[in-house]
Amino acid sequence: MLIYAACGLLLLILIRYNTVDNIRESILKTALLFSTFIVFITEFLSYFKSLNLISLKIGWGILTLLLFCLLFKNRKETWRILIQKGNSIIKAFRVLYFYEKLVLLLISVCTLLIFYQGIIYPPNNWDSLTYHMSRIMFWIGNESISHFPTHILRHLYQPPFAEYFILNLNLLSGNDLFSNSVQLQFLVLTLFSIYSILSYYNVGRFYKILALLFAVTIPSVELQASTTKNDIVCAFFVITALFYCLKTFHNSNYKNFIFLGLSVGLAMLTKGTSYVFLAPILLVFAVFILHKLYKTKNVTLLPKSVLCMVLVIVLNVGHFTRNYAIDHNILNIDKAEGKMYSNDEMDRYLFFSNFLKNVGLHCGYPITEEADQYIKDVHYDFEIFIDSPLTNYFSMPYHGAEDSTHEDLVSNTAHILLIALASAIILLFGFFRFRKNRSILLLLLVIILQIALFIGYLKWQPWHTRLHIPIFLLSTCLIFLAINVCKYFKWIVILYTPVILFSFWFYFINNSLRPIISSEDFTKAINLNDTRYKKYFSNRLQVYPEYQQIATLLKENNPKKVGLILSDWEYPLFADSYNVKKELRAINVTNITNKIIQDTDNITIIVSDKDKKEYIQYQGKKYVNQTMDNTFIWLYKLQ
Repeated sequence: MLIYAACGLLLLILIRYNTVDNIRESILKTALLFSTFIVFITEFLSYFKSLNLISLKIGWGILTLLLFCLLFKNRKETWRILIQKGNSIIKAFRVLYFYEKLVLLLISVCTLLIFYQGIIYPPNNWDSLTYHMSRIMFWIGNESISHFPTHILRHLYQPPFAEYFILNLNLLSGNDLFSNSVQLQFLVLTLFSIYSILSYYNVGRFYKILALLFAVTIPSVELQASTTKNDIVCAFFVITALFYCLKTFHNSNYKNFIFLGLSVGLAMLTKGTSYVFLAPILLVFAVFILHKLYKTKNVTLLPKSVLCMVLVIVLNVGHFTRNYAIDHNILNIDKAEGKMYSNDEMDRYLFFSNFLKNVGLHCGYPITEEADQYIKDVHYDFEIFIDSPLTNYFSMPYHGAEDSTHEDLVSNTAHILLIALASAIILLFGFFRFRKNRSILLLLLVIILQIALFIGYLKWQPWHTRLHIPIFLLSTCLIFLAINVCKYFKWIVILYTPVILFSFWFYFINNSLRPIISSEDFTKAINLNDTRYKKYFSNRLQVYPEYQQIATLLKENNPKKVGLILSDWEYPLFADSYNVKKELRAINVTNITNKIIQDTDNITIIVSDKDKKEYIQYQGKKYVNQTMDNTFIWLYKLQ
């Protein structure tokens, strides 16, 4: 595929011309530059309203050709260096011990199983069908990523990088077959970032490899890696930003500042929670850089820091500008929606409450009931209202961990217990040898600050476990850094390994929305033998027949422009429209986006999930209901 050909050539070029870097860091740099290319190509074509298949082929084709020419230059020397690097990889693999190769094999098997699961099932979680994938179909119809009128505000203000990637991938391939693989690709890249951070701390090779297995087997990570959500993508950029902070402090050259800027900018362009996770990293980094500037009087740190900030702004300026044009806010387009997620008040008691409630989401089997009762008793003893609307999203009543295999609700019980124990060991033993362990303690401080900021800013939600993914992936490092502090901890980690492997297999088989074996206790009523279209509806099988009926009618009528009055789940109606362009128009919009101008002439079909009517009057035209027997969704045709 053209897009991956460019990525592969870019990696070879970095290996060829940056012989100082190891392969691992070349891969990280390739990922950052490749992601930047995706943003640039998408924004550039959108600016000229040419975001279509032909333009994408031309854009990626030109980039691939330029990269090939650069690689082909001095081809004899290039070939010699690449062979040398290839031989070094083979040699490095050969010197691995048997048990290290076994762990690498287990990691490979885990990632291949997740890839298989993401291929045989289409995007089918709620958020994907509501806005992650739906916004892509609007962009394709408009040939632009400009904001548009919509009934679903998340189409617009949510950071779009992951969807940019999926847009390019799907439009070039003509389907959504590989949509779920984007998160998996970034999970693999995150493993390189984790390995790099552990290398910085001089963790032993076996434990660095074992850390990758622990990262892949985090239940919320495993389940989300076969979806089109974006928490893992966000985690990669956040963790890579931390790695380049470490590198930049010890080697403050322009190159490291550039890749730090790209990491931070792309994280911000991926998910709003990145601000919470990046803030402690950048705060600690800024303190150390200022100390270094004061100590060394190296004024070149200032222009390098400015360059870093410029890159962050450049990557986000398009999205910020589009948001600002709607409601003069670069991060949101609706004040009410913007305030829904943040705590209304915060003090030490509410903070403690939020902490317990977030931890409670991960206290699953076999400690579910005991942990849930303890949290409720503590709230009662301290006279804290556990369901306070000040700190609970939409005043949702608190409940602890569920025995769920759904990616939004799954608990990371085994991992949180091990992370908590590792953190306690680092705190207990780390201060005995403070000078030796201060950098480890500093990493623990960063993670504690991330948790504190997350709890202090965001209201509790029952599906917060998915938002915790960056913290869990980064905290994997703590488990293996604790071994550096207390060597006896390694036996606990090794004994834990069979537990996490069993956990991985259990969640793979019983994935709620993408099961390998269907189960009444753990999975939705969907199975491998169902049609791909039916698999979109794992969460809402009751609406599948009507969606299928309307999708068939849309294909038969083949309208160029479709009016939508839908509050949810637009994507399944247009999942097969990558090769046949359809202009989607949200009509009768009552929110702030109704001031955006759009072309609504020549709409011949309207699809609605609002009140059933015999007909709809729109712009002086009559659209008659063709599906009066339906209960959930209706199609109206121009009379």
